[in-house]
Amino acid sequence: MMQELKPIIYQTVVEANRKMTPGDVEKAVSRTAGVHRKRVRLAIRDLVSLGELSYTYQYGTSFLERSFDRPVRLSKRIVIKPPQTPYKPRPGEVVVDIAGRAAFGNGAHPTTSLAVRSLDAILSDHRYTQRKVPLKGLDVGTGTGILAIALAKLGVREVVGIDIDPCAISEATHNVSLNGVAEQVTIANTPLEELTTHFSVTVANLYYATLRRLSSTIAERIEEDGLLVLSGFTELATKNVGKAFTEHGLRLLQEETEHGWGCMTLCKSAAECS
Repeated sequence: MMQELKPIIYQTVVEANRKMTPGDVEKAVSRTAGVHRKRVRLAIRDLVSLGELSYTYQYGTSFLERSFDRPVRLSKRIVIKPPQTPYKPRPGEVVVDIAGRAAFGNGAHPTTSLAVRSLDAILSDHRYTQRKVPLKGLDVGTGTGILAIALAKLGVREVVGIDIDPCAISEATHNVSLNGVAEQVTIANTPLEELTTHFSVTVANLYYATLRRLSSTIAERIEEDGLLVLSGFTELATKNVGKAFTEHGLRLLQEETEHGWGCMTLCKSAAECS
């Protein structure tokens, strides 16, 4: 029975639309599987000891989340893993090694996984991947560089990752080298306002206030028919984020939420968005 409960518990945690405490998980799985909560509790402990799940703490409350001390699939193609962990990719998989330290972005936060899934979806679409001109990507607020690296490994020829935090610049540069994409990805502390290039695919995983403040400048840096992935804001702020960017000529393509956080994909050209 223990082995049968484990996948149910794992999916309950991963697919929930909010963070769940151990008690929440016990109650939900007990009801779904029709077993006593004590059995669920033992299975949870086993999953934690195996490194499948981990406990996180926020405001004095414990939560269960998937562990990122092992390879974790964030999207159809992208697997994130620690550098020291061996992993043999399956055909078609894209593996990103992230040596997470102080900078944001090891894949554990819903905003990162939402952005990764959106980028994977975009760069699986032949309308964007079969363009004659090589794609150029921009990651605004790159953090560990995870999204910039994902862009490169998903086929974007030239990628720029920018951040104002010296710690982030250092970590992102290290991770870019670690993944062997230094010829494709440039990490810099160049202010967004000083960039002159226009980009095919832009991603910005930033707080709502920052996205709103930068909305005009981000929109200006997107080339015609270019795409924009936004994350970093709460589900409640989704409407306001969308409004801030549609006012600058972008059209909404898709919205997604996870654990109370939002993500949206927009397009600059009306023809591409139809």
